[in-house]
Amino acid sequence: MKKVLLKRMEYALARLALGILVRLPLGTSLGVGRGLGWLAWSVVRLRRAQVLENLQRSFPQKGEAALEALGRRCYRCLGQYFVEMFWLQRLSTEEQGRWISFEGWEIMEEALGGGMGVINVTFHYGNFEVMGAYAARTGLPLEVISRPQTNPYFERWLRKLRTSSGMGLIPVNASARTVIEVLRSGRIVSFLSDQDAHHVGVFVDFLNQPASTAKGPALFAFKTGAPVVLSIMVPQEDGKWKIIFERVPRPETKDKDVFIREMTAWYTSRLEDYIHQAPEHWFWPHRRWKTRPRG
Repeated sequence: MKKVLLKRMEYALARLALGILVRLPLGTSLGVGRGLGWLAWSVVRLRRAQVLENLQRSFPQKGEAALEALGRRCYRCLGQYFVEMFWLQRLSTEEQGRWISFEGWEIMEEALGGGMGVINVTFHYGNFEVMGAYAARTGLPLEVISRPQTNPYFERWLRKLRTSSGMGLIPVNASARTVIEVLRSGRIVSFLSDQDAHHVGVFVDFLNQPASTAKGPALFAFKTGAPVVLSIMVPQEDGKWKIIFERVPRPETKDKDVFIREMTAWYTSRLEDYIHQAPEHWFWPHRRWKTRPRG
């Protein structure tokens, strides 16, 4: 009973705070979000040790002060993204288009034109929630593999927010048949592909370390022949965002294990490229290297 009450209180406080923030001017609202991120890093110290461990392993050439500054920037970005997600949701699609643009739209159009559906690989980089919602709003037939929140009140709220943009949600534990049927209907199935996949994943190099990575996107590409398109939302210097689509090359092999390893390694290396450009925009609190190769 106490846990249920606590979850309700967390939800109510978040709704109240966001209800106030989204009515402020955008600059003010995002500034408060960045401040909340600073508070989470410097005062609450939320998962701070995990972030610093990840950063040190990924950038061993950087000193302690530089890693500390990078961690702080990451949390300021996360605070901004959280507020931004709800602030932009209030705008019309046309108004959102003043803040968000596409690069490589023709790549996604061509992939959809094949009639086999599209496997979309994306990451916890930039404001990925806004990316999915805006892509669906512009007419892309998007279905996202979704993991439920631990707080059921947040889960219902976020589900309503996501589906209101036209986005469909596929439970993370859905059967392979469900995913294949969605692809055969000509829709896009989107996978967030940068979390630890335990010992059922495939190990590929990521930031100089072996990382267990989900096989799903490559496995469905192998089984169905559907094209794979990478998407990522990259911040621009003027405070706006660009959604970039890239073709993911299909390995020229009939060996399933080789196919999965090569495709997964390719798109993981592309995420690494974006992280090197602006590392503060990736979600460093993940325990990305939790699973180690056996032996």
